[in-house]
Amino acid sequence: MKLRKFHTITATFLFVCFITLSTIDVSAQNPPESASDRIIENPDIVPMFTGGTPEMHRFISNTLSYPADAVERNAQGLVVYTFVVEKDGTLSNFNIIHRADPLLNEEALRILKNMPPWRPARHNGEIVRSESYVPMYFKLNKNAQYTTRPSSSATARAYAKTDPSIIENSEIYTIVDKMPEYQYGEKELANFISHNMRYPKEALQQGIEGRILCSFIVGHDGSISNIEVVNGSNEALNNEAIRVLGLMPKWIPGENNGEKVNVKCLMPIDFTIDEDPIPPLTSID
Repeated sequence: MKLRKFHTITATFLFVCFITLSTIDVSAQNPPESASDRIIENPDIVPMFTGGTPEMHRFISNTLSYPADAVERNAQGLVVYTFVVEKDGTLSNFNIIHRADPLLNEEALRILKNMPPWRPARHNGEIVRSESYVPMYFKLNKNAQYTTRPSSSATARAYAKTDPSIIENSEIYTIVDKMPEYQYGEKELANFISHNMRYPKEALQQGIEGRILCSFIVGHDGSISNIEVVNGSNEALNNEAIRVLGLMPKWIPGENNGEKVNVKCLMPIDFTIDEDPIPPLTSID
């Protein structure tokens, strides 16, 4: 899909809504390190780039060196790496889950490896190892390409609220002075998704779990449109993620230079089964 107009930054960190039910509360005293080396999937306090997201944006922009060969070939696209934030804040175990041009993949990894230590995750009052990820979108001009997976489900396509006119005729940003926000806060966003999610029956029967990474546009009026799956391995989970996001009410729109603008966002949705899989139906002879 083509984004005809973009904010003029060569590579930016896409806004990510981390869905968590935890309240981030940093104690004045440093907690002890956990004796376990287990990677905690849902820590009480998620790992974070020191200084927060705005500082990470600046670090990425200042560290980026767009590969000359990639510029000549007009290579662009989304690169997403997962990694482990160790107890000392260093990053390890890099794993790419969404690829672009090989040179852009390498540049994104170079940037991540040069990051200063993060604030590590905390769980049960201890510093623990935890996984996180950073999506980076490399673009050169207003004709940037964005790779997504169209759904084969008519229901999902209906909930996706695809509006080509926004893509063709409007300026779409990926990073702005004030990023869009769910109007009731992140905790209520997590509750909304949890309340409205209907685990696909076949996936539940087969015990299929996974993280679906979706993108969508928050319009200058707060409306949600153009919902798509960026990374997802199961079609049923992909379609359900699109359906749930399509139910969201308007957000508080993003702002740039004091003006409300269209912003493209990323959001991960985790499908986790908290019970034994449903046994498949069998015929009775």
